[in-house]
Amino acid sequence: MAQYLRRFLKRNFRPAAIVWVCVACLCGSGAALALTRAEMYQATTPVTDRSEAAQTAAFQNAMKTVLIRVTGRRNADEDPALSPLVSNARRYVQQYRAAPDSQLWVTFDGAAIERWLTQKSQPLWGHERPTTLMLLAVQTTAQGGSVITTDDTSDLKSAIDGAAAARGLPLVWPSAAELQKFHIDFATVNGGSPSTFTDIARRMGSDGVLIGRASGAAANANVRWTHQFQDRSSEYSGALEGVNRAADMYAGLFAASGGLVPVNIEVSGVNDLRDFAGLESYLESLTFISHVSVESLSGDTVRFRLSTRGGVDSLQRALSLNGRLTPAAAGENGIQRFQLRR
Repeated sequence: MAQYLRRFLKRNFRPAAIVWVCVACLCGSGAALALTRAEMYQATTPVTDRSEAAQTAAFQNAMKTVLIRVTGRRNADEDPALSPLVSNARRYVQQYRAAPDSQLWVTFDGAAIERWLTQKSQPLWGHERPTTLMLLAVQTTAQGGSVITTDDTSDLKSAIDGAAAARGLPLVWPSAAELQKFHIDFATVNGGSPSTFTDIARRMGSDGVLIGRASGAAANANVRWTHQFQDRSSEYSGALEGVNRAADMYAGLFAASGGLVPVNIEVSGVNDLRDFAGLESYLESLTFISHVSVESLSGDTVRFRLSTRGGVDSLQRALSLNGRLTPAAAGENGIQRFQLRR
């Protein structure tokens, strides 16, 4: 494979061919990111009138919303270190248009914002984010209640969805059919084992699970939360605290700070051109990686040189989310090794 791949890369891998092959491989892989890069840098904010001053204020408010999402910090909108981005928000606007209810929809230049954050050693939490299954039991009578589904229209669900959107936290609400399939009801959520819910979340394709017990369906209802993610378990209290504290944890794990660091990795199990093209495209799509180059090919193993934010630790944590690359024993000179999964 290596000899064929070298020859093919040298003779035929023009930029157009690279794009076509990579798109074909990604479309066939079935993999999907929780958020697109474009969505990370979009926001809708109130605008008072059509004046330039009102528009500037709206751009700045939209930038604050984006910075909370992309840094992972709840107080990013008040951080003096980020004030140059806020005050110069208009400079980063790519598109904007009027939205219903006196709102302004804005999208910013994500690449430029990421460069600025990297140069200033500010945290950057990319679009590769854990998906979280939401199991929320709402008490409606003295002895019982219901579990909120994806079709629910209560004020509490709307408030939770709004908080999750503001933090860039992908939530998965179960359907009525899924509740029936996994035998989940009010009593189960209130008294079930967290490990059981973790298994259900995994079977539903989620990385973590938020288990809530609410006193009612009002937006400010008292909710007791349990958050399960990998080997971590946390308890919170408050209507929106489950969402915000889960986002805080994820940002602490997956947001990367500092400049770019070179890291070499080896990936085995690359058996043909389709594997190679899909793997390279996947690495290039990750927010914390700015450059990917091929160092060598040997059998079914490809060595890449990456420019990454946060170095080896950030790399390992981020790759653990997708599961496409399985860690293997470190190679010579401490080179990180992975096995390509299909």
